[in-house]
Amino acid sequence: MLAILCLFSAISLTSLSHTVEEKVGQLLMVHFHGESANNDARALVQDVKVGGIIYYNWANGLTSPEQVRNLSAGLQGLTQTNRHPIPLFIGVDQEGGVVSRLKEGFTHFPGNRALGETQNPDLAESTALAMGKELAIVGINMNFAPVVDVNTNPNNPVIGERSFGDDPETVAAFGAKALLGYQQAGIIPTLKHYPGHGDAQVDSHKDLPIIDKTLAELEYVELLPFARLASSADVIMTAHLLVPALDPEKCSTLSEKTIAYLRNTLDFQGVIITDSLVMEGLLKSCVSVDEAAIQALNAGCDILLLGGRQLASGDGDLELSVSDIQHIHLALVNAVKEGCISEKRLDEAFERVLRLKEHSASDTLVKSSPLNSMSS
Repeated sequence: MLAILCLFSAISLTSLSHTVEEKVGQLLMVHFHGESANNDARALVQDVKVGGIIYYNWANGLTSPEQVRNLSAGLQGLTQTNRHPIPLFIGVDQEGGVVSRLKEGFTHFPGNRALGETQNPDLAESTALAMGKELAIVGINMNFAPVVDVNTNPNNPVIGERSFGDDPETVAAFGAKALLGYQQAGIIPTLKHYPGHGDAQVDSHKDLPIIDKTLAELEYVELLPFARLASSADVIMTAHLLVPALDPEKCSTLSEKTIAYLRNTLDFQGVIITDSLVMEGLLKSCVSVDEAAIQALNAGCDILLLGGRQLASGDGDLELSVSDIQHIHLALVNAVKEGCISEKRLDEAFERVLRLKEHSASDTLVKSSPLNSMSS
């Protein structure tokens, strides 16, 4: 199997001096259209200096392992001419089952419900390990998995079979093993979707779900997997939910109270990434994606995910262009310079991102080199 080598193993990333523009760029994970590192990618990596790219098969082809590996190598190569050549997080939603962006030439792995029904958590570890090895060999270093939502609502329109089950203990046990499998493969896993999407009655891509439970009920079910696994995870993704027991007014992604619970009560010290800020459930409470990004960063999120399509009813699928991302980047920079976002909050998020990149560099952040084979 092709060895995974780091870009900057000899550099202490956190020792570098960065401008506000560079710091803000590192907090953005974006998507672009192209099957190779094209001019749009160049603008995002070299001008905006984004910290991460998320792949979608409708945007990036993902037609073969060779194509994905060459795309990853090309994107990492673009960082080399930056003043600070910090490697990219390259992420994907490869959960297995119904949410699998990588299909052609890749193994079709079972989804979480199928794994949960085996009652054998070790299978979650072996599946994540095998999946992680396939991701690593094509230059993907972050997976937005495992899902640890507890699917207590059988009519849930957004989680369903993506969950390990309806029992929080089962979900926590399988989630723990999946984390271990990805980490053994040198992939950064992401627990999602905090504080728990399993009892939703509407799809947050289209509207804002309300999880109307007491804090005690949440801690017994939805929050239990996050409480159990927070100390083992490097990244946790927020959900766009209204959870009155945590914050009666603000969507979880934009809620300082909800993020503070994750930090202070569950003692999570890693990177918090938003679910996509173009989802309709979130945007119903914000006038623009710019404002959502500012609020999410102020609430305590560290990486702002700007990938994917906005499923806007009546308007078709909308998505952010390169110029939109440049505009959002500028809005965040101006918010820092005008004091709407404190430099302390910016530095806190920036340093968490760089610490994770530095910590993961020897295993996950790859250098440009040709793809030999998917197998040893």
